[in-house]
Amino acid sequence: MRSIAVYCGSSNHVNSIYKNEAKRLGSLLAKHKIKLIYGGGNMGLMGILANSVLESGGNVYGVITEHLIDIEKKNDSLNNLKIVKTMHERKMEMFMQADCFVIFPGGIGTLEEFFEVYSWKQLRLHEKPIYIYNLNNFWDELINLIDRLIDEDFAGEKMKEAYKVVKNHSELKKELEICE
Repeated sequence: MRSIAVYCGSSNHVNSIYKNEAKRLGSLLAKHKIKLIYGGGNMGLMGILANSVLESGGNVYGVITEHLIDIEKKNDSLNNLKIVKTMHERKMEMFMQADCFVIFPGGIGTLEEFFEVYSWKQLRLHEKPIYIYNLNNFWDELINLIDRLIDEDFAGEKMKEAYKVVKNHSELKKELEICE
């Protein structure tokens, strides 16, 4: 495992449990010399995570659109930052650079990023691992929705195997060590 794309929120107004875990995750990635691939912003969980990796001596690759430079406050501390024109370019670059994906708590953008890599996996465009980090049961409704899609035959049974749910730092750490 050389690099992990982490999809997470950019809001500064979230519960401290998510902020604290973003810091821990950043330290974990740096400790294991896993490059963080993320959206390039310096706000919310994105900024906390990236800055934690950097503070722990790790490597971060950010990809941000011209449109989001001021909105998400481009992180000027990064080892490597790529500025692109469109969200599609941003997501494609992150996808290409990542060995696996962690879906950390976040908002609409996080959901959109998850569903893109998840649907691409369904279409057999990649075999990269996807981890839904269900910290504080944040993604319970998403997991239930996916189960319903499968139960109602809108998605095949194999789509349940296309991702793995981890509930805490220990489970994620175990999974990342297995992938190494």
